[in-house]
Amino acid sequence: MNNCCLIFLLIIILFVRSSEAKCGKNAVVFKNKLASSRSILEVHCKSKYDDLGVHFVKFNAHAYTFRFRDNVFIRTKWDCLIRKGRKMEYIDFRAYTGGFVRRCGASYTWIAKDDGVYLSKNGKPEICISISPI
Repeated sequence: MNNCCLIFLLIIILFVRSSEAKCGKNAVVFKNKLASSRSILEVHCKSKYDDLGVHFVKFNAHAYTFRFRDNVFIRTKWDCLIRKGRKMEYIDFRAYTGGFVRRCGASYTWIAKDDGVYLSKNGKPEICISISPI
């Protein structure tokens, strides 16, 4: 490799590192609003490189939140499984997909209700997954 290629590579690395410091972490939040059953919501999320383990969210209690930065070269993806009830009804879904442009400080709030799972990206929840058992 010649010197120009090394300098170019070094500039790219420095640019990526300096932009990471300015970019706030993204958040994925899970809230339990299962009013009729008041079940505990079980949440298990993982990406290609991280497994966050199982977390439990009580009805109307503190939400479960995890924070991360988008990967610059590979699109960040978080897949989550949520379960509830004695029969352990579950939904397996993609909770976050990074864009081609890196997000800074984005917040994705997932709200489990009796009639489905709602996603709020801008403070207004919209039904995303409509099924009756959860």
